[in-house]
Amino acid sequence: MGPPPAPSSGASGYTDYNQQQQGHQPKHDNGGHGRGRGGPPGGGHQRRHSLALPEAKKAAELAQQKRTASGFQFPAPGAGGESSDSAAGSEEKPSTPTPQVPPLGFQRAGNIRAGGHGRSQSMAVGGNRGSLSGRGAGGFQFPQSNDGSENHRRGSQPGHTRTSSRNFDSNWRQPNNQGQGQDQQKGFGQGGGFQPGHRSRASMNQSIGSIGQFQYPGQPQLIQLPQGQVMMAPPQMFGGGQQLNPLQLAQLQALQQNGQLNGQGLGLQASQHAPPQLSAQQQQQQQQQRKTLFTPYLPQANLPALLSNGQLVAGILRVNKKNRSDAYVTTPDLDADIFICGSKDRNRALEGDYVAVELLDVDEVWSQKKEKEEKKKRKDITDARSGSTAGTEKLGRSESGSNGDRQEVGPDGSIRRRGSLRQRPTQKKNDDVEVEGQSLLLVEEDEISDEQKPLYAGHIVAVIERIAGQMFSGTLGLLRPSSQATKEKQEAERLARDGAHGRSQQDRHQEKPKIVWFKPTDKRVPLIAIPTEQAPRDFVEKHQDYANRIFVACIKRWPITSLHPFGTLVEQLGEMGDLKVETDALLRDNNFGSDEFSEAVLKSIGFEDWSVASQGEALLATRRDFRQETTFTISPSGSKELDNAYHFKTLPDGKVEIGIHVTDIAHFVKANSLVDREAKKRGTAVYLTDRLVNMLPPRVSTELCALLPDEDRLTVSVVFKANPETGAVDDDVWIGKSVIKSSGRLSYDEVDAVIQGGSNVAVPGITADTIRSLATVTSKFREARFGNRASNLPPLRLLYQMDDENVPVEDNIFNAAPVRELVEELSHKANFFVARKIVAALPDKAFLRRQPSPNPRRLNAFIDRMNRLGFGLDATSSGTLQSSLCQVQDDDLRKGMETLLVKAMQRAKYFVAGSVPEDQRQHYTLNLPVYTHFTNPSRRYTDIIVHRQLECALSDGTLEFTDDLESLNKTADLCNNKKDSAHNAQEQSVHIEACRNMDKKRQEIGGDLISEGIVLCVYESAFDVLIPEYGFEKRVHCDQLPLKKAEYRKDTRVLELYWEKGVPSSAYIPEDERPKPANSRAAQAAAAAREAEAAKERAREREEAMRKQTETGTMSADDVDALFDDDDDVSEVTEMAAGVSLNSSADRSTQSMPPSPTRNGHLQQGPHRTRSDPKIATSTGDAPEAKLTNKEKYLRLFQLREEDGEYIQDVTEMTRVPIILKTDLSKSPPCLTIRSVNPYAL
Repeated sequence: MGPPPAPSSGASGYTDYNQQQQGHQPKHDNGGHGRGRGGPPGGGHQRRHSLALPEAKKAAELAQQKRTASGFQFPAPGAGGESSDSAAGSEEKPSTPTPQVPPLGFQRAGNIRAGGHGRSQSMAVGGNRGSLSGRGAGGFQFPQSNDGSENHRRGSQPGHTRTSSRNFDSNWRQPNNQGQGQDQQKGFGQGGGFQPGHRSRASMNQSIGSIGQFQYPGQPQLIQLPQGQVMMAPPQMFGGGQQLNPLQLAQLQALQQNGQLNGQGLGLQASQHAPPQLSAQQQQQQQQQRKTLFTPYLPQANLPALLSNGQLVAGILRVNKKNRSDAYVTTPDLDADIFICGSKDRNRALEGDYVAVELLDVDEVWSQKKEKEEKKKRKDITDARSGSTAGTEKLGRSESGSNGDRQEVGPDGSIRRRGSLRQRPTQKKNDDVEVEGQSLLLVEEDEISDEQKPLYAGHIVAVIERIAGQMFSGTLGLLRPSSQATKEKQEAERLARDGAHGRSQQDRHQEKPKIVWFKPTDKRVPLIAIPTEQAPRDFVEKHQDYANRIFVACIKRWPITSLHPFGTLVEQLGEMGDLKVETDALLRDNNFGSDEFSEAVLKSIGFEDWSVASQGEALLATRRDFRQETTFTISPSGSKELDNAYHFKTLPDGKVEIGIHVTDIAHFVKANSLVDREAKKRGTAVYLTDRLVNMLPPRVSTELCALLPDEDRLTVSVVFKANPETGAVDDDVWIGKSVIKSSGRLSYDEVDAVIQGGSNVAVPGITADTIRSLATVTSKFREARFGNRASNLPPLRLLYQMDDENVPVEDNIFNAAPVRELVEELSHKANFFVARKIVAALPDKAFLRRQPSPNPRRLNAFIDRMNRLGFGLDATSSGTLQSSLCQVQDDDLRKGMETLLVKAMQRAKYFVAGSVPEDQRQHYTLNLPVYTHFTNPSRRYTDIIVHRQLECALSDGTLEFTDDLESLNKTADLCNNKKDSAHNAQEQSVHIEACRNMDKKRQEIGGDLISEGIVLCVYESAFDVLIPEYGFEKRVHCDQLPLKKAEYRKDTRVLELYWEKGVPSSAYIPEDERPKPANSRAAQAAAAAREAEAAKERAREREEAMRKQTETGTMSADDVDALFDDDDDVSEVTEMAAGVSLNSSADRSTQSMPPSPTRNGHLQQGPHRTRSDPKIATSTGDAPEAKLTNKEKYLRLFQLREEDGEYIQDVTEMTRVPIILKTDLSKSPPCLTIRSVNPYAL
């Protein structure tokens, strides 16, 4: 990962990463270039207005109305960036009725698209319209304007007009020759008072009306603080002669505390009356000011008032993995996420931080984002024209010489289009490989574009709370990755120039660096500067030896003058690829430490030699005795945690009684004990494929609280009666303290065998009929939850995992078993009944779990797409949606639809009842009005809290639940974070194990590992597939395939692939990834340094001839293999390409399917090998036989046709395609990439 994006707009900053009690300096750099934007000095907007919360909501509402009225779409202003089509066409006009989604007040599954806003000003909530809350412009107000060109775009603020051109690069009103120090202190100061020279293009009275406030630029002003102090401040900070509001006073005081006003920006530096020479101290201070990249956070003490009156909003930050410049803040105050543009607006906040945000005008932020992107494109073009892009000339050649269909070559030499096929830049490719290849499912933010702008935008002014003890795994490097790449390039050029006689880099004396660079595995985290003394002793001299070592680091501080944070190296885990090391790394990335418990915690458990009998009759007198009932536990094989036991019996009236008995954790783990504090810190147990990280000490979870066979155990029970035919439950549900004695233990495998027809049950008193009857009743419960609309509902495992992770872990996240459905349905019943009980007893403090309704826009788009394909889905409610989804008979297609559906959904969250309105407490996936977690207290801390609340509810007022609402809300946030982290850790563990298994299987096959995929979504230059066999969702990038071009038919959502005949996808090397001729020349120059000039010239000529041969329009397998000759892993590539067949084009008629290849064709056009190649085939008859098998197996899946000599495949959504799976175990974590099989190379 290279350095994070350069700061983009006026964001705040902080000096110490862990100390938040700091001031907030004015936003000197919050507009145009003066705010740190990418524009030139003086260019662009000098103001970014913040908006009040009511105003922001009104603007968003107006934008949504414009978007939905008469199919309105915002025009694209200028040369916008490319935006891939992601169901845009079908999302706007659903063909089915809009699903009736219960109101939630907010939906957050990514960023909700909407149109732009009008001009904005302070989004300070509530009130004082003139105050620019939280901004460096303090009390600045726009004068009233008569210009009507812009001021009616938002009726609530008629006085705001455009103040300068949006042409950031060539704004003639702001010359480019102004000093840098002055540039950084522009912004809100300009326009407030009279400025000599050209005025901004606002209204005439803006200048004339303020001429009485004349002062030269940079002139300081006296400001009186409430304490009576008088201090000088730059006029750019606050408008002259205006009353300061509390937010501005907080900023001013913060600056004074941070020493930001000790001469910086004061005096007459920017005026023509400035002294000719500054003192050394002033020069040093000015230099420091120029280097300031961020500004301090607002003091924590000031935040509550600013949040309560709406000048700021608070929420959780989420960084876009695939574009780290974009981030979003999820807040309950708004109906959509807040868009945060660039690292400077993100202000050093990290993924998961709870942040305070000031809202900004969306149009202004979007305009600045576009300008930044345009500048980057222009820079790329400049670099390419100056020769920095290798192979530009080569990229201009056509790849399809057969029909003259030439590529469109971008002027930057790196991005081109062939039809709808877009060539990604190399860095983008590398990012996509890691982001997409290191997760089970694709996580996509909504595409934002000129037509689909965010509804809200803002910048972070403080971090209220961050994840405690956050750690990151990664690698250690001597140089920043970008510096390392430059160094390697320079060394290659020196080698080419000087040959072997030049001094090597190692020969030159270099001082030992003060810092080394930690590159986190998580691409959302920036590079971290580590003091060199913390690195291994020989790291500087032998840093290459540590390239494949995984380290753990944490961030300690992030100065406002540094683009990167400074951190501490915590530990060295070991070599990449080792399973234990990779598992340790993923645990650290998810903030889970060692499984070991401290001696203090272990000694504090107590209950030595404890038993129910030793407690006397007083304990049992308050409990219902179920020891005479035949109770049994059902647990995964090998599990020692037995939290639940069940009893099931048929009553004389034909109904059944079901008892769910959960270990009484509140009896053993007391509030605020050492065990309780440790459990709270951990939050949850973590279940991985090869490891279990416990939440409670084993003595508690596997001894005292385990419901062991033939042992009296204390429990809390939920007992109810139900109709076995309908699943209807009687109202008289009993919940209370109890004691049980388990009759035996059944494993998941044993119960599955019985449900599927077996008869072997090892528990006395439990028959196979008992187990099957229980399974039948629980299936009726599930049908009743979804409205009894269908019977024999298949499992929807992916939807279930929106609430809880898989326990035990499955190798495939879609794997289901009847016993899972049985156990989970019983848990749903108990959790629902307990939730009702604690809400009735503690209406404000009840600790609950909810899942909001899906994002309506995403849900509508999904329903529309599926129904256009012929699947009759009904999204009126959760019950109708899941029932109709279960009607899809094809298991793989249903899994594909489930994968798409979860992208519209949010994970369930814990909450406190008093913080959420009653109509927003539902659990959408489970289709229950209220829900909590109660049944697994050994692995979830929330269950322990619920047990304590239930204990109070059952005490008839004798016990009081003393936790206050604030602490409960914080606990809910902590548990949510830990729950999501445990889910992520489990998925990463499954991913690592699956990659290792697939690599092993590929080696056993001795060739390509191919599996069937379900096409989920089609784009202009890519398509997403689900591989049901392994439970992966991946993206096929067409620029990685041997295609002449691709064409995307938007109306029918079909991607046409124009294949190069006979070139296998697995052996194809994209043009920009092939060995560059420049590198070969450099190597040859070093080897031939002492040869005569004529010999060197001949060598260059030979290489040039070889290069031209590799650029033919239609590549043959010979060329592909030749390109692999210099690869580090020749044998693997040769093995994959062995037996490649090329269909003969001689006698090929136009038909829908390619003809069966002849054996002669195979032999004549097979890959040629040199005799010295150790991988030359020993049997020529084996390869064709293998290929015929693949042809018979997969050719039926393709939709093929031939037109005008072109070989075309149609890729359509919800169809099957064969996919080549490639694993790279050399990365940490391992990467899985996929390619679509070329049907014309089978």
